[in-house]
Amino acid sequence: MAFVPLKGVYVLDCSTLLPGPYCTMMLAEMGAKVVKVERAGTGEPMRTTIPGCFDYLNGNKKFVTLNLKQPKGKALFLKMAEKADVVVEGFRPGTVKRLGIDFESVKKINPAIIYCSLSGHGQTGPYANIPGHDVNYQGLSGLLNISGNPEAGPEFPDGFQAADLSGSMFALVSILAALNAKDKSATYLDISISESLAMWMMPRFFEYLSEGKPSKSKFMGRGPYGIFETKDGKYITIGVVENHFWDNLCKVLNFDDLASDPTLGSWHARNHERAKIVPRLKKAIKKKDADDWIRILTAADIPAAPVCDFEDWHNNPQFKYKNFIPTKTDGSIDRNAFRRFPLTDIKIDNQQNQEDTAIGKDNFEILTDLGISDTEIDAYKKEGVI
Repeated sequence: MAFVPLKGVYVLDCSTLLPGPYCTMMLAEMGAKVVKVERAGTGEPMRTTIPGCFDYLNGNKKFVTLNLKQPKGKALFLKMAEKADVVVEGFRPGTVKRLGIDFESVKKINPAIIYCSLSGHGQTGPYANIPGHDVNYQGLSGLLNISGNPEAGPEFPDGFQAADLSGSMFALVSILAALNAKDKSATYLDISISESLAMWMMPRFFEYLSEGKPSKSKFMGRGPYGIFETKDGKYITIGVVENHFWDNLCKVLNFDDLASDPTLGSWHARNHERAKIVPRLKKAIKKKDADDWIRILTAADIPAAPVCDFEDWHNNPQFKYKNFIPTKTDGSIDRNAFRRFPLTDIKIDNQQNQEDTAIGKDNFEILTDLGISDTEIDAYKKEGVI
């Protein structure tokens, strides 16, 4: 069956780059009509900085351009907002108020609006107007301080934008909750990216407290849990936490002395005594190729997986089975068929997916739906309003 729980929901997306567009991409994937409002003439920065990423994030939306600094552009936005269910904006705090399209302005004409502001540090507080990007939010949240080599200082941990995407997800669930609320009065959602990532850090924070505030070395040091190089120069991951997995690993590697060592009888003990384990484990894993180890370890019921690069995605058996990288009959990547939501048992209604993501391509359709004539639309173009 088709998965369209948000059919009939109308979203105005005034956000740029990654955090807001990722959130609205998922709203669109669940059936919402998302109209991306971009700056007249140039559109948003992601179009030129990472075009392929722009197409992925916005390929299931409609596109309209507005010059919000012009009174006529502001008037058109408010006319659109009057019919909208949700507004998502990612400007720096204070910008929408200066433009006259803030929550209070929209609420006057649409008393049931859900208005979501997604910013680096939220709309209030001493950091509210400080600019930032993902690495800044990762630093503030504490993630950098515990990442990387346990014996070293803070390290940049992720090959993806963990902070930005945490903000996206909290924005998404907040909007869904507001849509589901019985009270349909206007709702304002102030989402802070730095706080969102800090929320994701809470399990580690309480682990840190429960262990007596240890140093990074003691807190993040691991035994048979990490990344290991194989004979063929590839890498695999091993994630042994529970005792039965530890027993299985020792059997496979003939580590009989370690299996019977009373100082290694728990997850915390193995982390604390990792010097007994890690050097021998690294040496053992270097004796066979990656594919051989994955076969051996999984057959022995040990958590293990290859370290994939993007090229490996095509041939990884699990991703291939799920059609994670859709391809055309000629074997090339089908960019228009990429999934945007990790559900495979329910059919996502992706009829909105499109190859054409041109700036303002839906101006005529959107403005016509507002009752604006062709003559007026032509005038708006000449005046630089759209």
